[in-house]
Amino acid sequence: MKKMTVQLFKTAVALALCAAAVTAAHANTLADIKKRGEIAIAVDLGTPPFGSVNAQLQPFGADVDVATKLAKDMGVKLRIVEVTGPNRIPFLMTQKADIVISSFAITPEREKVVDFVPYSVNRLVVFAPAPVAINSMNTLVGKKIAVVRGNLQDTELTRRAPQGTILSRYDDDATTIAALLSGQVDALCAPYGMFLSLQQQYADKKLEIKLDVTVQPLGIGLRKNDPELKAWLTQWTDDNVKNGTLSTVFQKYMGVPLPDLKQFAKK
Repeated sequence: MKKMTVQLFKTAVALALCAAAVTAAHANTLADIKKRGEIAIAVDLGTPPFGSVNAQLQPFGADVDVATKLAKDMGVKLRIVEVTGPNRIPFLMTQKADIVISSFAITPEREKVVDFVPYSVNRLVVFAPAPVAINSMNTLVGKKIAVVRGNLQDTELTRRAPQGTILSRYDDDATTIAALLSGQVDALCAPYGMFLSLQQQYADKKLEIKLDVTVQPLGIGLRKNDPELKAWLTQWTDDNVKNGTLSTVFQKYMGVPLPDLKQFAKK
């Protein structure tokens, strides 16, 4: 499984290098977006409360709200490009999407491939039904923990969990959720917002947080060598942090105000 995770990242790097070769002089995606009057934003619609679909099969969630507001402020139509965790970078690099707003944690490895503009945070937790006995990293030994292959929860638990922890890797959040609810795994490692959503939706399962794993900033992902678009996105996020819009979205879906993003600023 680790080999597959590494291979996914190598593929993304290769795609990034190809894209960089094409746009060496630097792209102007912002001008292209405004010319066509539409922005294509990659969102995972299988990661509630960040992205999902309602009873009318319409996209909704925190990332959908952010994408909708961004497109409106840019003065263009929004086209949501549905992605999964593993294909966010490939879709961006092959220009199937202009940007990514999809609970996209900013990590040093990803920053080698794409640029980021921070807009939110991700509290990563391990949760399980109440009877499951997990209260420390050491108690993960012998337990089956569901993670999305290649995502932050996979890399963090691969690094932090003690030997003997069984990481059950799946292709997307929907299958990790199904594995937990059906009892195929003991616990699930995922964003806190997903825990809140599932706790409410499946109250009979008595889900509870067992461990905090990490807190990392989430970023709007864009291709490198695109300074005009990055400048616009940076100004937009700064404005919407100051006016409270992004905090309102975070409060709506996560139940708490947006933490100060300055704590994640590079020193």
